[in-house]
Amino acid sequence: MPKTRTNTASSSTAKKSANKGRKLSPRRTPNQARSRDTVATILKAAGNAIERDGLDRLTTRRIASKAGISVGALYEYFPNKQSIVYALVNDWMARSFKVLDDSHPVHGGEKDMLSYLGTQIDRMTQLYRDQPGIGTLITMVSSVPELGEAVRAHDERSANSVTSALLHFAPQADPQDALSAARTIAIIAHEIICEAVARNAPDAECLMRNLKICVYALGTRLLLPR
Repeated sequence: MPKTRTNTASSSTAKKSANKGRKLSPRRTPNQARSRDTVATILKAAGNAIERDGLDRLTTRRIASKAGISVGALYEYFPNKQSIVYALVNDWMARSFKVLDDSHPVHGGEKDMLSYLGTQIDRMTQLYRDQPGIGTLITMVSSVPELGEAVRAHDERSANSVTSALLHFAPQADPQDALSAARTIAIIAHEIICEAVARNAPDAECLMRNLKICVYALGTRLLLPR
């Protein structure tokens, strides 16, 4: 996921959380369906708590209460709130990549470039809308040093998926041009969707229309003869 602008207060909080040296890995990996459901409930509750009260007021007790479980049950999976936020961000990146990659033509996705790009924008926009606390989550992605490697890996996988799809529709295009187009699409799409969804821009509908125009232009340019 590309980096985005952050507000000073949230960024400062995120950095303080990262610098405490707390354990960020979960206590255990859920293998059974019930355990996976519990972890998903905890992460959703954390997102809702962040959206309602902000990161500064986030506690394991608040998360457990919103998840409908005891604090002790929460600690079976996560050692502290920092590890929950870390898992929340990683879960967000995994889901965003799945939404992106599921539209790839090799997976039976759209049959032409414009449909593919339009579907990408629509699905990613819905993912941003459905994520509680999306503004703070984006800040965490940009501000927590421990997430750097995971973010870089996510960005590379995403760019490779989109590049591959673009070359599927425009096989005559230069691969480096396709990669550059994929990276540009990711950056402008992320920024504009954040502005429209996370920051509730008053002209959100117009912004989204303009985003598709830009993305279509970047894609169709690859269809031109070299």
